[in-house]
Amino acid sequence: MKKVSAPFAGPISFPLLVAEDRGIMKDYKLSNSCQDTELGNIVLDSITNIWKTHGYTVKSGVYIRMYSIIGDKRSQKIYTVRKGTLADYNARLLALYTGKEVVNVTPEEVLRMSKKGFAGIVGNEVALGEPLEEEFQRMGILVPSCFIAFKEEDENLLKIYDEGIRIMREEPDLASSVISEKSKYYEKDTMRKIISFYSHRRTESSQDLKKALEVYSKVETSVTKIRIKL
Repeated sequence: MKKVSAPFAGPISFPLLVAEDRGIMKDYKLSNSCQDTELGNIVLDSITNIWKTHGYTVKSGVYIRMYSIIGDKRSQKIYTVRKGTLADYNARLLALYTGKEVVNVTPEEVLRMSKKGFAGIVGNEVALGEPLEEEFQRMGILVPSCFIAFKEEDENLLKIYDEGIRIMREEPDLASSVISEKSKYYEKDTMRKIISFYSHRRTESSQDLKKALEVYSKVETSVTKIRIKL
């Protein structure tokens, strides 16, 4: 049985949480990397975390609409959450391309400052606003922000992931309940409101993956250590 490591608190894990509930991950053991630091044969994580793994090769990336811009995006300050999170790196990307400043605070403080006329970037579970990913698309820097990496290739896991995406899209109420229960991070009502926003889309395009390294290396140089299957 192959071990698959993914952070249950992050949307990259959601299709597998749903697939596991459906009983289509019989040959795999899904482990929460937020708690279990011993990584499995397959690792799913954000691009700004997955570079820390060694001996893995990225075969696929995942586009996910995870973040919202709230407040006035014309503000010269962008408030976001804890430094080192994917939200923080995304805020720094936006700031880099727009000549602004990033301020790291709590999610509650981001909400408070956004009401005062400053820009904020938060996960959709905190507040819904203009999708950050749509802003990145307009700027020409939209790339997959999450990766799936393997010690050995496994096409079956990718098919299971795609099936999980399909279930999320076609049965959002069921998927919301499963994700809330298994992740222990999201309230069911909150997940029901935001599940359609994520719009998971997987890519195996080497052009997409290489562009992701190019974009995120501007705010985290270590992502260039990631090995990509060409």
